[in-house]
Amino acid sequence: MSLRKLFGSNKIREYEVRLEREPDNPQWRFELAAEYERRRQFPRAIEAFLETLKLSPRSAEAHFNLGILYEKTQNGRQAVFHMVQAGNLFSERNDSENKDKARTKLRSLYKKFGSLPGAPPARTTTDFG
Repeated sequence: MSLRKLFGSNKIREYEVRLEREPDNPQWRFELAAEYERRRQFPRAIEAFLETLKLSPRSAEAHFNLGILYEKTQNGRQAVFHMVQAGNLFSERNDSENKDKARTKLRSLYKKFGSLPGAPPARTTTDFG
């Protein structure tokens, strides 16, 4: 086993232990999800970010990361949904830098996936507040 894999699995185990002690801590769930994503374990990362949202539904960062992950797994509808949520939540926090990142990413998602049945209409530059 390479040192990188060993280190990564140790980080995953560390977050799992923390979650055993504090199962309702959204930060540990988020960190676990981010580690799964770094290790390209996308289904596990998606599951952990969704769990993060159960604990912290207004986590713009979790929505943003889900948008990225759903794009990587070719689920355009979910990618767009979570990126819209992220942009709106960043806007509510007056976080213009991350709102702009979400807006830019959303444009690229619409270009990549085109019109999606059931997806919100294409956003304009005035959306997200």
